[in-house]
Amino acid sequence: MYLMINWQDFLQHYWQKHPILLKQAVVNFINPVSPDELAKLVIEKALESQLIKKVNGKCQVVHNVFNGYKSLGRHNWSLKVQAINHWHRPAEEFMYLFRTFPDWYREDLTVSFSVPGGGLGLYAKTSDVFIIQGIGRSRWRIWNPLSSVVHYDQKNFFPSIINEELVSGDVLYIPKGFPHEAISSETALSYCINLWTDNSLRMIRNWTESLSDKNHRGIEYSPSPDLLMRDDPTEILPQDITAIQNIMNQFLLQQRDDLETWFGQQMSQSSYDLPMAPAAQVYQPSQVQSILQQDISLCRLMGLRMLHIGDRYFLNGESLASNYADAWNIMAHNTTINGYMLRKFIDDNDFMTQLTLLINKGYWYFQGISMKNFFDINV
Repeated sequence: MYLMINWQDFLQHYWQKHPILLKQAVVNFINPVSPDELAKLVIEKALESQLIKKVNGKCQVVHNVFNGYKSLGRHNWSLKVQAINHWHRPAEEFMYLFRTFPDWYREDLTVSFSVPGGGLGLYAKTSDVFIIQGIGRSRWRIWNPLSSVVHYDQKNFFPSIINEELVSGDVLYIPKGFPHEAISSETALSYCINLWTDNSLRMIRNWTESLSDKNHRGIEYSPSPDLLMRDDPTEILPQDITAIQNIMNQFLLQQRDDLETWFGQQMSQSSYDLPMAPAAQVYQPSQVQSILQQDISLCRLMGLRMLHIGDRYFLNGESLASNYADAWNIMAHNTTINGYMLRKFIDDNDFMTQLTLLINKGYWYFQGISMKNFFDINV
């Protein structure tokens, strides 16, 4: 399974401009999750999900606890499950098809399972999305965002700009703000890759709050002499506002390093809860070293984000020691690593101590090591 998209053409002509249907863009498509696996994950892991039923032609969220498909009938409902990539390894690997976009920019993978007539209703997202059709067929309609959703709901003063049936392997790109709806023609699975978005005011507020927490004093401001002499003492002049703006800009520019740290920490945190790593004994660095030398795979927790700005690496909101950037780079790019990949660092006691701390926090775990054979490891 691989992605066949001319990214240069896409970014130039469609990205954040216009929706486009990319027929058979996923070649040799394989569903990363089945409907039965999806239901099991929702029930056992209590994943964030919505059950949506069509009542009198309109989609409504049902607030009952989901306990399986049997009681739902064969028509007019959908199950929407968010952040499935945090709980299902094939779903996480599926997201990597879209690693053209930076890791920090891809929010999560949402899965929708629908029976004939089911859908998610008419809505416009505040972020860009890619829809990938899995099993079955779904008809998608997209409208131009120039008119209100209320008008679309009145059916059909405004023609849709896309009205197409998606089949397995098709990819639909929808920029933020374009109202859309989907109705399944048959039992179907679709996957939605949500891309990150935020509000500038919210980001400024969050960052400045973090500065206050670190006791940054800012720059004291006093009016310069040329601002003091004026004919009207009650007037605030344009140059007064410019002076205030300049000192604010000066302060922000001085805090560039802190902004980088804040953004790296913020974006390395997921918007959704992370799963728990498989239970294991608390390791000592020597034990981790011994296990890696036995070439046992070390797996990254699903949904965990590891990012970097230059040699500064960030993991789930934490900053890592920059003197091991080469090692962190290997771990950031791979969901599974082994001792050979870390051979340059495996005898470094300081690195092993830091790696052991991350393992004991549950960010990584050794594949196939149970509590029983843990005590059989030779250290």
